[in-house]
Amino acid sequence: MRFFFYILIFPVFLFSQNFKSGLIGGISMSQVSGDNLSGFNKIGPRIGLFVNRDVNWYNLQLELHYQTKGSRKTINYSNQHNYVDNLNYNFTNDYNFQLDYIGVPLLFSFNYKNKIKLELGNSINILITQKEEIDYYLDNSRKVNRMEYAFLIGLVYRLSEKYSINIRGSNSIIPIRKHSSGEVYKLNRGQYNTTLSFNVLYKI
Repeated sequence: MRFFFYILIFPVFLFSQNFKSGLIGGISMSQVSGDNLSGFNKIGPRIGLFVNRDVNWYNLQLELHYQTKGSRKTINYSNQHNYVDNLNYNFTNDYNFQLDYIGVPLLFSFNYKNKIKLELGNSINILITQKEEIDYYLDNSRKVNRMEYAFLIGLVYRLSEKYSINIRGSNSIIPIRKHSSGEVYKLNRGQYNTTLSFNVLYKI
């Protein structure tokens, strides 16, 4: 419900005299923790809008964005440890796992050094499409949760009055889905999205 609340109030914020607004464009690099494939090999777009406001010594920013997440790997048969966490496919040549989200990040930021801000926050993301290809065969049998809750941390560097660049990391707070085996061990309770994004922010 919070997601739809944000969607409803976003236009109000956008045209409020007390808020500054702008556009976001960037690249997202991601992996799925717990699928036994390492590396931020899934690359996709991140585009959206933002509104923010300075409050005393800190800043609050609300965003609405589209972002691609997932996992991508071309696997070598000769390495016995290269396998996908999938019951039906233990060894594979090619793996492509794509998750497209519409999300609403809410961030708190403050000045760290001259022109540099540290940002912390969380995001509610709704899954709009899922595509999992194993050796070019589409297999969407293991569904991902429709809602993702993620923790965010990043740095913002102001280039000018209008432009800033941003590097941001995010990680799912709860698993996006269980392991194929259903096994749970301590904090490893399933698969999680882990993402790095590199963005340009333009203030309108």
